[in-house]
Amino acid sequence: IDPLEDEATRALMRAGQTIGCFYVESPGMRALLQKLQVDDFETLVAASSIIRPGVSDSGMMKAYIDRRLGREEPVYPLPAMREVLGDTFGVMVYQEDVIKVANRVAGLSLGQADGLRRCMSKKRDWEAFDKYKKMFIEGAVERGAPRAVAQEIWRQMESFGGYAFCKAHSASFAVISYRTAYLKVHFPAQFMAAVIANRGGFYSAAEYVEEARRMGLCILGPDVNQSGKETEGKLADPAAPSWEDPLGQPALYAAHGRSR
Repeated sequence: IDPLEDEATRALMRAGQTIGCFYVESPGMRALLQKLQVDDFETLVAASSIIRPGVSDSGMMKAYIDRRLGREEPVYPLPAMREVLGDTFGVMVYQEDVIKVANRVAGLSLGQADGLRRCMSKKRDWEAFDKYKKMFIEGAVERGAPRAVAQEIWRQMESFGGYAFCKAHSASFAVISYRTAYLKVHFPAQFMAAVIANRGGFYSAAEYVEEARRMGLCILGPDVNQSGKETEGKLADPAAPSWEDPLGQPALYAAHGRSR
């Protein structure tokens, strides 16, 4: 089964019930999944990038959410922006967007545009930074952009350029996020047992135990006679559990016949 096409996994994402899932378990990310109503891979890829400080600091996270949900029309201050940012509703989301905007809006070569991206990501050479700023704004004006528009586009680029993910990075994160969400939906006891056995992640192991309880999983305490090496989770008859966990860690089981 392809996790990316699984409706139960998509529902989990939309509900923000992703504690334990890679990269999408923080309170901020879970809230973003709910606000965006993430139900496809491309939107999750974008979410993996817009959660970072750059887009939110530029004020464009809310714009992306509203435009994605149809509450606001996308805004393209220049025709070239529509060509470059049509898939992201006029919002610069990825590092590649800086390169494409600099190239199409201001006429920078791809090499110069990538130099701008690297300069923005480090912001150590202020002389070079000022040079790129002048190059971008003057180039955009020469190609017909009003100066105020060119300056606003630069402001957005500057505010997020140092924090944005490249799209490949976001996509690789999103694949793992979706797959772990799939496991949480369809193999809840096994998945949460593995998360707890990891001895914590974004949250402590104790908080993951509480998440397992919220999911309706039963928690078995350690048993000197039956506990294994690691936390385990299986479907079993609650009246006759057949496995335990190492001393000091809980074990999980789901009621017989349950898959969630």
